[in-house]
Amino acid sequence: MGIAVIYGSSRKDGNSEQLANVLVEGFEVDQIHLADYNIEPHQDYRHSEKQPYPEDDYHHVIERVLAQDVIVFTTPIYWYGASGLTKTFIDRWSQSLRENKTDFLAKLATKSAWVIGVGDDKPHLKGIPLIQQFQYIFEYTGTTFEGYILGKGNKPGDILQDAVTLATVSEIRKLWRQQL
Repeated sequence: MGIAVIYGSSRKDGNSEQLANVLVEGFEVDQIHLADYNIEPHQDYRHSEKQPYPEDDYHHVIERVLAQDVIVFTTPIYWYGASGLTKTFIDRWSQSLRENKTDFLAKLATKSAWVIGVGDDKPHLKGIPLIQQFQYIFEYTGTTFEGYILGKGNKPGDILQDAVTLATVSEIRKLWRQQL
């Protein structure tokens, strides 16, 4: 089981990254820090002549994601949703859909996905819009949505004090070990 972890934080070693690292420790993982790549915003060419898409790192990153069996999106909860880095990456899926919709959706339909969101202000309640957004994304792409983890943290390291969230991570790790 290969896992792609998509880190959507602009802060290295923040709470969402730390929680994801606890989740995937000991598994085969391709760690993708979106902040390390140049992924331009989506340009909507649906109703105009075909234009060239940006020459950036998007294709490299999406190929790495599609090469794995499991996708873990990990993001801080920003304004009740995903980080801008995460959202920009997903927005660019529209490009892949335009280039070859059938193939792109067929590949995503073979994946399972998890979402990790960490916030400071009632994340188990205020993180629900984030999870709903991903539910709709995965429904559209045919990706199996396995579940999510919402944790509480502000300063780096706070998440490692969230016993309830860490217990959830432990249960998911047991499930993954059974699937190997």
